[in-house]
Amino acid sequence: MATGTKLLNDDGSASMATLLMMSHHAFRRDLGRFQAALARVKAGDATRVEALQNEWKGYHMALHGHHMQEDGAIFPDLREKHPALRGVLDQLASDHRRIDPLLEKGDTAFAALPKTTEAEEVVAELTSLLDAHLTLEEANVAPHLRGVASFPPPPNEEMLGMYAQGFSWSMQGIAPEVTAEVSKMLPPGLIERLPAAQAAFAERCAKVWGSAKVGSSTTSVPAPLP
Repeated sequence: MATGTKLLNDDGSASMATLLMMSHHAFRRDLGRFQAALARVKAGDATRVEALQNEWKGYHMALHGHHMQEDGAIFPDLREKHPALRGVLDQLASDHRRIDPLLEKGDTAFAALPKTTEAEEVVAELTSLLDAHLTLEEANVAPHLRGVASFPPPPNEEMLGMYAQGFSWSMQGIAPEVTAEVSKMLPPGLIERLPAAQAAFAERCAKVWGSAKVGSSTTSVPAPLP
C-alpha cells in the first residue's frame, strides 16, 4: 500500500483536497476491513454475513458515486484549467471504467457468502487497482484542490442529513487535528448533525466488523490500530 498523502495543507489548514483524500482513506480502510471480515467468515464465523453483504452494497454505491462526481465535475474543470493534466485524467477515467465492472462482480461474490473465494478475489484485485489509482490521483489532482477552502452548503435538510452521514464515514480514523480543521470549513447545520451521525456510524461498524476501533491518521492511508 502507498505511504499516503498528507491530508492538511503545509500551513496546517484543510481544503477540498483534504476532503477528497479523507474519502480515499475511507475506501482503503474499508477494503482492509472487508479482507479481515472475509477471513473470519472463511474460518467459520457466519454471524455477520448479512451485515457484510449490506455493507458491500453501500461500498459499491459510495465508490461508484465518487467516480461519477469526479468524471462529471472535478475532471472536466481540471481539463479546462490545466491542459497538461489531460493524460493523467484520461488514465484516471480509464481506471474508473475498470473498477466499476469489478464492483458489479463483487455484488455477485458477496451474495454467495458464506462461500468466500470469489469475494476474497474481488477485494484483493480491487485493493491493488484502487491503491494505484488513488496514489496517482493524489499526486496529480489533489495539489490543484489545496487552495479551495470553501464547502458549498447543502441545499436542503435532506441533503444536510446525507452530508452528515458521508462525513461520519470519511472522518472515522482521521486524526483529531485534521478533523478540527475540516470542521472549520463546514456549515454550522452540518456540524450540529455530525455527533449523532458519527455515533450511528460507529454502531453500524460494530455490527458489521465487530468493532468500530480505528487508528488516527494524518494521511490518506489508514494508521495502524493503537
